[in-house]
Amino acid sequence: MSGSEQVQPVPTAYDPDHDVLKTSQHIDKCLDLPPEAYLKTQGRTPFARRPGFNSSAKPINVQVNQFRVASIGNADVFQFDVSVTPEPPRPHLIAKIWQTATVQAKLMEHGKPWIYDGRNLAWSTNRVDELSILADLDEGQRKSSKANFQYTLLVRNTGTIRLQALRAYLEGKMDWNNSVLECMNFLDHVMRQGPSQRMRAIRRNFFPLDAKRMDLNKVTEVIKGMYASMRMNQSIQQGGTGLGVNVSVSNSTFFLAQPFEQLVREFIGCYDRKWENMQYNKLADELCPQVVRDSSGGMTFTMSEAFRVLRKLQRIRFKVYHRGKTNDDTEYVVKSFVWSPSYGKEGANAKNIMFDKKEDDGTVRKISVFDYFQERYQIHLKNWRLPLIETARGGYFPMEVCIVPRYNRYPFKLDPVQTQQMIKFAVQRPAQQRQDIMANVQALGWNQDKYLQEFGIKINPTMPIVQARLITNPEVQFGNGKLNPGFTGRWDLRGRKFVSPNAQPLKSWAFVAVDMCVDERHLQAFVNTFCQTYQSHGGRIAEKPLMFFSPSKRQHHDVVKQYYEETSQKRGAPAQIIFFILKDKTAWVYERMKKNADCRWACLTQMLQAAKVCQAQAQYCSNVSMKVNAKLEGQTSRIPSAGPSSPFFKVPTIMIGVDVSHASPGSPNASMAAMCVSMDRDAATYVAACETNGHRVEILTPGNTRSMLPNLILMWCRKHRVAPQHAFYFRDGVSEGQFAHVMEYEVEEVRKAFKEVTKAVPKITVIVATKRHHIRIFPEKGDKNGNPLPGTLVEREVTHPYHYDFYLCSHVAIQGTARPVHYHVIHDEIGMKPDELQTMIYHQCYQYVRSTTPVSLHPAVYYAHLASARARAHENIATSDQVPSTAKSQVVGKGPGLMAKRPDSSSTSSRINRAESIPLLPMGSSEAHPAAVQAFRRTMWFI
Repeated sequence: MSGSEQVQPVPTAYDPDHDVLKTSQHIDKCLDLPPEAYLKTQGRTPFARRPGFNSSAKPINVQVNQFRVASIGNADVFQFDVSVTPEPPRPHLIAKIWQTATVQAKLMEHGKPWIYDGRNLAWSTNRVDELSILADLDEGQRKSSKANFQYTLLVRNTGTIRLQALRAYLEGKMDWNNSVLECMNFLDHVMRQGPSQRMRAIRRNFFPLDAKRMDLNKVTEVIKGMYASMRMNQSIQQGGTGLGVNVSVSNSTFFLAQPFEQLVREFIGCYDRKWENMQYNKLADELCPQVVRDSSGGMTFTMSEAFRVLRKLQRIRFKVYHRGKTNDDTEYVVKSFVWSPSYGKEGANAKNIMFDKKEDDGTVRKISVFDYFQERYQIHLKNWRLPLIETARGGYFPMEVCIVPRYNRYPFKLDPVQTQQMIKFAVQRPAQQRQDIMANVQALGWNQDKYLQEFGIKINPTMPIVQARLITNPEVQFGNGKLNPGFTGRWDLRGRKFVSPNAQPLKSWAFVAVDMCVDERHLQAFVNTFCQTYQSHGGRIAEKPLMFFSPSKRQHHDVVKQYYEETSQKRGAPAQIIFFILKDKTAWVYERMKKNADCRWACLTQMLQAAKVCQAQAQYCSNVSMKVNAKLEGQTSRIPSAGPSSPFFKVPTIMIGVDVSHASPGSPNASMAAMCVSMDRDAATYVAACETNGHRVEILTPGNTRSMLPNLILMWCRKHRVAPQHAFYFRDGVSEGQFAHVMEYEVEEVRKAFKEVTKAVPKITVIVATKRHHIRIFPEKGDKNGNPLPGTLVEREVTHPYHYDFYLCSHVAIQGTARPVHYHVIHDEIGMKPDELQTMIYHQCYQYVRSTTPVSLHPAVYYAHLASARARAHENIATSDQVPSTAKSQVVGKGPGLMAKRPDSSSTSSRINRAESIPLLPMGSSEAHPAAVQAFRRTMWFI
């Protein structure tokens, strides 16, 4: 289980993203490739092949947003290596050299178009052995006196693209090799070349110049673009090419285009409201170094808090127009903002940063940046006290001569307000999304694309109609009968009793109004309604709860301690569960109270919103009752899955769900791993263990598997008094490039864990589930919003020609267009028939314990995701580090949603070992009752 004393050390060399599958480093990130493309050795794919198709579910017709490639041409396509001498100081300069007028003119002398990947590869039907072109990177611009920008571009033929190799792979006649990769790389670049010249291209996304956009605040904007990617599919089995282009709608967040100094002011003001709407003189004061005096009276200078926030803008791109050329598209990248304690309390600014200027007569004199701009450009800097920008080229720029252009990606997590606005902007009903997809296809202009025509590539712009299947929904069994929700995808809990109520009647429990956020009258009314509702569903209550009212401004750990001890003392037993009523949804308050209750006392808690408590609605009480019952080892409902007549679990079967979640970009917090294991024969109730998993390491470390899984398996075996014979391993969130990692680092450790506990290894089937894709399903007959009905299965056209994958829509979308889950069976020892496996996954989505609808993702994965998110409260860091800086100053921030860093974290992040992290606090300290700790760990504490 989780806990620092049980975690085995991870070898410092462990980092699957760097140590395995080196070929993935050379694969273009815009490509959609099968998992064997990332294997370190080529040969027959180790991943499961499709055993067949579903034949029992009802056939239906749907449209999918993957457009068929009708032809890939027969012309000889030559691949060229592109190199430059002398080697440019930065790789991206090669692309700029390629785009110079001299180079383009020489290339076009050969008559046929050229495709260029922006780095070191080019393609053409021109029969050329070698080209050597002298190019000037500064042609047509002011010459630099500091450097020579003349280069020689060498274009050298390295072979021919063998499209027949791609056809053979798609037909299953040959294994993946480098020639197939070359074909996919070429086809993807041909498809992207034309749109990239008309629109802004960012990886797989294109943004037209007139794209729809919306400001999220004074710092960020969201822009609607389009996604397009070449993918392999099953059309090869119907006489097609086996290729398709997935086109969808893309919404991305960017920094708002504006003057640089204005962005800095708004960015810092959004980070903390105490800096909001500052004048530039005041902003300069905040960015100046802070004076620190030591015990002897000496004076030193450190970075101010505002300057640390400013450093988050490093790597942002900008342009300058002070040279009098408004059409200058040269972009620079912020390397840093100049800072050094040697500049004293005023900091590094335009008046005290000096450099050597060479005069016309050959003499050299010292001049400040301020005076240089006055003399050279007749620009009198108004805000010269602001920090200067240093670029990778070594130059200094004052902020007021810099402009932040559009399409600067915003790398930080959005705050709740921004997220809400983003959802409103992005959400679309199916009809509107289909219309926008077809508009995107029109904008891509395949039929008029000269590059596609040159290479004989034809793409059908009609959205294809595909045969899908509709799996029959299950009946949901409660304690007092069954119900059939049909294809509505929802049911009513009124009058229904839990199939399994709480194991121990509620006796030692309490409600606590934190900060006196609810008065006694409202709390009593809610307690009465909740008790009545909970008992109506079959919940067992032995004694009425205690009620407490915590005074305002008390430390949260004191609140938890006092009322846990009072409840336990008055009822003569450790508190079973405590309900805390909070005045709002402030995340850090929630996490601090959970941390104290979980890690100090091993006490179950249920957080309630004060506004909901005052309303005391029966529906809300029913929703809370489901969560409380699950935490107390109860079960809401079940889908019969076990026993002799079961189509699924004919032998003892265990479900394992695994998820690894990451902190927001730029945060020093560790990644979080969670493993959930089913505990009952229907795979409806789960227990979980969590642990930190390095820093942005997606693959579960071997040490974590060894520390978490054996205890979970042992709990399962003790409950069932038998060892499992089948194990389903559901993995969330990994890409095709990490499938081999899952098998090598995770599944092998799972086998060892079973061997250790049960002395035998069950048959294991490994299923990867992901929602990070752009496939959408548009049915002929859907629900009232036009979305697919629950149970819609697509396993043709958009799936791999012979890998075992399928798309399943198991839920009803509340708003917008439903996103099906892509299930990929990468290893299959159990060997269930496709009909049975797909039905099992779909039916189990109906027994998620806190919902009256089927969920979109298999519950094993869903619970692992919830557990990894909840375990954030168990991080072994000072509680003050979990409190945002805005909260520390009693001001609620409304800005970009940046996580406050611990002091000096930015300076140490580059030295951190990605596989190392501080273990979580154990659940239950020495102060907790031993029985309470054991009971806590076998509950669904994460619900």
